[in-house]
Amino acid sequence: MRKIAGFLLSVLVLSSCTVYKEYPIDIYKPGEAYLPPDAKNIALVYRNFKYENDTLQHYFKDNRMLQKAKNDPVKLDSTLAAICLNELALNLKNENKERKISIYTDFFKPHKAAKMPVLNTSVVNNLVETMDADFVIMLETYSYFYTEYEGEQGIPKPREVITANVWSAYNPVLQKITDRKTLIDTVFWNALDEAGNIDKKSKLPPRLSALKIASQLAGENYAKRYLAAWVNTKRSYSIPPLPDFEMAEKYIQKGDWDNAILLWKRYADDKNGKLSINARYNLAFGYEMKDDIDSAIQWITAAKQSAESYKNRSDLKLIEQYNKVLIQRKKEVERLNQM
Repeated sequence: MRKIAGFLLSVLVLSSCTVYKEYPIDIYKPGEAYLPPDAKNIALVYRNFKYENDTLQHYFKDNRMLQKAKNDPVKLDSTLAAICLNELALNLKNENKERKISIYTDFFKPHKAAKMPVLNTSVVNNLVETMDADFVIMLETYSYFYTEYEGEQGIPKPREVITANVWSAYNPVLQKITDRKTLIDTVFWNALDEAGNIDKKSKLPPRLSALKIASQLAGENYAKRYLAAWVNTKRSYSIPPLPDFEMAEKYIQKGDWDNAILLWKRYADDKNGKLSINARYNLAFGYEMKDDIDSAIQWITAAKQSAESYKNRSDLKLIEQYNKVLIQRKKEVERLNQM
């Protein structure tokens, strides 16, 4: 009789409307790139490579007209690269004060090619040995361009700097490149205040100052690949038309996960038919909110088994997506615990 009752309950519920809701959460995630926690001596190196068509370091645009800059520093390129690497060093140092970070802008001589050649392993290993480094981050190429746009009379011209840079990271222990990333950033200035009104007294940075500011931001942006940060995301849960699920939803809004879990567990058994899919999925969600990722994975696995037995494709797709999210979350938590 219990099986029949469970089946009838499942049919009645599923013939009604099950509501799916989203729940916004903040997750603390490690950086996209991996910096070994035991890496204490880090070398930041400028490779000094330029593409053959990257020839506008000493030029800028003013009202769409290309002009040659006057009185540029002879080593403008290495100066801006050093500013970029220094900002990267500051950010990495703030994250771990014990790290020793050294910057090298003249280890490589300036060189050009139509395509960027891959560095020979022996060259990289020699670099590591020379610098006594246990991790190397390389700014392979750094490009930048300054533009001023036409503005109204008596108002500082709007301006921007576009930077393009290629980064790589080498782990001597693994003897391989562990990160490679191309970043393109645009920094824009105008004479508008926070309210969107024109401020005629606004002081915008001249070209060289703007290039330096943009170089700092380029280094800061790459540093973010190694730094843990809070990320906004969403999770979903289901509310079949039953009083217990509706009550659980009220507990969710209060952040009372223990009571919500107790209600969902009443329907997690196989005897509840397809309703067990909803209950198990919600239980995975509830345990993730309690930071119990292992239990969450156990429940999403159980939900998958239930969905497969009923050949419920729509639920199965949702479950498989959440399963991947939880597995990734577990890996991220393990990385954070190593930091």
